[in-house]
Amino acid sequence: MASDLPPIVARHGGLEVDEDDCGYVWQIPAAERCEWTKKTSDCLTDAAIQYIPSLFCEFSSEHTALITLGIILYMLWLLYLFLILGTTADNFFCPALSIIAEVMHLSDNIAGVTILAFGNGAPDIFTALVAPAEETVVMFNELIGAGVFVTTVIAGSIAVVQPFRVRFRPYIRDTMFYIGAVCWIAYVTGDESVHVWEAMSLIFVYIGFIVVVVMGQVIDSRRNVTEGRIPSLYDRTVLKTYLDNRDETLIPRLPTRAKAVGLQSKLDIVLDVERKNVLAKDDTMQEANVDEGASRRPHGLFREFVFDVSPINMEDWSEASKLSRVYIVLRAIPMVFLQFLIPVVNQTAAKRGWSKLLNCTQLCVTPVAITFLFGGNDDLLSKRRSHESNGRPIWSYSIGPIPLYGLALVVGISTGVFAFFATDLDRIPKYHNAFAFLGFFAAMAVVYLIAQEVYSVLHTIGTALTISDSTLGMMFLAWGNSIGDLISNVAIARRGYPRMGFAACFGGPLFNTLLSMGLTYGLAAAKHDNLRTHVRSSAMGPGCIAFLLCSLMASAFYLTTTSYLARRSYGFMLYSIYFMFMVICILSEIGFIHPLGIDGASVQA
Repeated sequence: MASDLPPIVARHGGLEVDEDDCGYVWQIPAAERCEWTKKTSDCLTDAAIQYIPSLFCEFSSEHTALITLGIILYMLWLLYLFLILGTTADNFFCPALSIIAEVMHLSDNIAGVTILAFGNGAPDIFTALVAPAEETVVMFNELIGAGVFVTTVIAGSIAVVQPFRVRFRPYIRDTMFYIGAVCWIAYVTGDESVHVWEAMSLIFVYIGFIVVVVMGQVIDSRRNVTEGRIPSLYDRTVLKTYLDNRDETLIPRLPTRAKAVGLQSKLDIVLDVERKNVLAKDDTMQEANVDEGASRRPHGLFREFVFDVSPINMEDWSEASKLSRVYIVLRAIPMVFLQFLIPVVNQTAAKRGWSKLLNCTQLCVTPVAITFLFGGNDDLLSKRRSHESNGRPIWSYSIGPIPLYGLALVVGISTGVFAFFATDLDRIPKYHNAFAFLGFFAAMAVVYLIAQEVYSVLHTIGTALTISDSTLGMMFLAWGNSIGDLISNVAIARRGYPRMGFAACFGGPLFNTLLSMGLTYGLAAAKHDNLRTHVRSSAMGPGCIAFLLCSLMASAFYLTTTSYLARRSYGFMLYSIYFMFMVICILSEIGFIHPLGIDGASVQA
């Protein structure tokens, strides 16, 4: 790659890249790029590895083939990070949040739109939070771009896989709130400046959504009691697909998994919630018998421990297709560390996931690991700021004469040893649900750090390929964070619950967008004296918002004309909308056309 490349300019007629911007690296002579990236703060990120200096130092840009190989390896690593992120969220984060909702006695509606929504949207939320304040373009376009992807590709895939009839009132409620939220976001960010009250208003919009959901549930319950009918929020007819016989007073219980962590963890939890809802609404229905997963677990302290820490779940392996087995092998390495680090309480598993030796080991290891995982720098300072201000690592602090990590080690080992002698192998301890709270914090730490790595690798690829932040956010990051939702929602539809998966296509992005933007902009604005933060303009931002509104309005129009029957043609219509969105984004990125809604006179990518 030649060192006398033409000046790198922002897309669509923008200004030249500043010398303190990492994208200026291509203006530096090839032989000096390694040292330049090490000294430029914009090239340093919050990640454990400084990817940009590593790319230009280990894969010399003087040789086109070598730098190309480095970029390809980084792309593969990005895909693997997305796999780890999704695995952590689905297998560890969601079960913990489900138990927390159970412990707090939250109703299904409140839990669904708060705690469980947080579990499903963890990748988007933490990716938004780890983005630097000056890089809000990536965060903004990722959230809006993910909304377009979810409401078109995922919602369309559900209709293609399992045509169904949409429930009118919940759909209208979710869609109207989503449209209103997007319009309000467009207004708030329109002047490229967000005040702290505007950021908080995004969170209050979602709180208003929660209030409407709860009020609607109360009204429905009262109406059902008045009319003498059994209140039911779900499609009971689909339960027939699970019946062992035609006795409609029996509803089969899901098979209990022998292991708390597996490919079906998230799906089993969702279906178990559905089963409990139906049983709670109809006292004439009973559970059918089913084999217990405990019979498939090995007996003995150490045999059970080896079984639970095994990175490959043989139960999943025996049921998996060839492609799924490849996925199981790829995730085996992170599963070794995750299972030692994060306790899991899973109501769909044998003994609710209780594994005496493993859980006691986690009590010893997890507090220390959380201290290090959360403690990159004081007050979670980024490495970039630490590079400039020599911030001290959090584990260098102490409480009195005891260092912080030492205190965590003592508390962890003491608790683990006490739990080992105070518990039985085959009896679930009374305080077992407390492991869910420990698992929640451990999973949150892991998701947060993996999100930092994802953002840093993505930033490196964008710098190396001179891809704009807009495209990085609305395509690569949106795809990576949403692919797990695509798989799980389609799987839910295949199991006979298309309405549940479809509802998640609107409630999930609404939660992610409002909470992520509200927290990110609010925290950034609170740091300024005038309580206002600058929002970087994005040439493609108006186009993202326009297509998101287009997908929502097109869905409403189609479903209204078909009496809210989602046919396969509905899915193909949504596919076509996303295809047009991608075409415009790609043509805008290469400069062939101006971004939708921008005249191209003087915009900054």
